[in-house]
Amino acid sequence: MVPMAWIILAAAFAIQMAFAGSHFTFGVFLKPIAEDMEWSRGATAFAYTLLWWASAPATILLGWLSDRIGARKVLVFGGIIFGLGIFLSSRVESLWEFYLYFGVLGGIGRAAARAPLLSAVFQFFSKRKGLAVGITLSGSGIGTLIFPPLMRYIMSIADWRAAFIVLGLLSWIILLPAALIIRQPRPGEAEPAPKGPQNGRETDANGILGNADKDWTVAEVLKNRVFWIFLVTGLACCISHSFPMAHIVAYASDRGISELTAASILGVSGIAAAAGRLIWGTISDRIGGRKTVLCCIAIQTTMMFLVAFATDVWAFYVFAVAFGMSYGGVLPLYAVVTRELFGMRRFGTVYGMHSFVTSTGMGGGGVLGGYIFDFSGNYFFAFMVSTALGLIATGFATHLAFLKGPSVPLETKRLPAQVAAAGVKV
Repeated sequence: MVPMAWIILAAAFAIQMAFAGSHFTFGVFLKPIAEDMEWSRGATAFAYTLLWWASAPATILLGWLSDRIGARKVLVFGGIIFGLGIFLSSRVESLWEFYLYFGVLGGIGRAAARAPLLSAVFQFFSKRKGLAVGITLSGSGIGTLIFPPLMRYIMSIADWRAAFIVLGLLSWIILLPAALIIRQPRPGEAEPAPKGPQNGRETDANGILGNADKDWTVAEVLKNRVFWIFLVTGLACCISHSFPMAHIVAYASDRGISELTAASILGVSGIAAAAGRLIWGTISDRIGGRKTVLCCIAIQTTMMFLVAFATDVWAFYVFAVAFGMSYGGVLPLYAVVTRELFGMRRFGTVYGMHSFVTSTGMGGGGVLGGYIFDFSGNYFFAFMVSTALGLIATGFATHLAFLKGPSVPLETKRLPAQVAAAGVKV
């Protein structure tokens, strides 16, 4: 019999594949919709940005709900709303309808793929949580490989409205049955929690900032200095790496690379991101999520600086592989770091607040890069701004990577066991 933990992981993979595959298929729809409806590409593309921005506050609410009513109900709700938004996008006649259906409804539903989904996975995996998250979120890379060409084929034999209908129905067919599989572990189904620190890192499921009696409230999280360092790290990182994700094709084309080859650079980056989620997830199980995040941010920042000077196609492919693996690794590891810092009792709430900020950054990076290009007339300055944000994220990630836990007042004497229970390294 297949262990239930792996069945849950397969369902989570399918959920992530459907959410991300449908979301990132937007690029296939952009030009046909804009031309058919006689909208500008900028106005049409804002629906994509709006999806990110709508999902930002929704991640907080859905994360909070998953802590209280369970991940399954939240995932079913998210799947229904997301599929509805995609399906109704086939019937739009005005921009505001497109913004409402694809942007707002799609964004609210998409938020379920963050804290609720990863919370369900973490309940089954303790020793290999990094690998489990990596497998779950690698579904986005597979979805990005499958869904766009499928929708392009449907458009070639019908039109974009038919493609949206098929995409909405396909989302429901995958998301709802998979969500119904998700449940809490029964005795003996989950991996046993590791005993004590391993390889010099904290493994306590209560988090290095908590202890056996700690139950974080939202107010306590917001007052915690480490949470704000974690927040700034994620914001700077996501604004920084979302810019090349939106503009690398146009930048390569400006450098004289053919349109087809330029588009393939983004495809290589997506494949590399899927591989990176697995590789970095495995590494994080050995050295810890916070140190792995630092490695990923440092690599992606270096690549953003170097690609600003790229002229040959091979340099762009090197960028695509290294950048794809690093940005693909860092996003799922934010969930691992949330658990390392704050534990599992309020994982959905804390990760939901962090995802609110990172989703806002992901939606805003592309817009910021476009405005910088319009102002300067080229992408060099935009890549320098992106690099600067990456350096800020690297600095804060370094602090988090070597965080040891709450300090103990010198006048307070504790036994080693009491200190360890408080989450302090000794």
